[in-house]
Amino acid sequence: SFQDRFALHLYSVNGKLLSSVPLDREVTAMCLTEDFVVLGTSECGLEIRELQSLRAAVPPVPMRVPVHSVSVTKEKSHILVGLEDGKLIVVGAGQPAEV
Repeated sequence: SFQDRFALHLYSVNGKLLSSVPLDREVTAMCLTEDFVVLGTSECGLEIRELQSLRAAVPPVPMRVPVHSVSVTKEKSHILVGLEDGKLIVVGAGQPAEV
């Protein structure tokens, strides 16, 4: 099953497992900030998760094609999403309530 195939794990610098969540989609891109992990998936999704708990901060944002890269701007105001078809999508990224 997919639950057995894909997972996200968070470890401390000393190797202690802090959080772990099963994923139902293959991660194809990842970017970290101080508080969040941003994931792009082969199933055309953009996920924003809280870094410490790995819980979804907002519902997944659907993209029309698979995600190949994700990057958060220096000001943390936008997420740049590179898609398989060569398009670059810019997503506004305020606090989770504002996304």
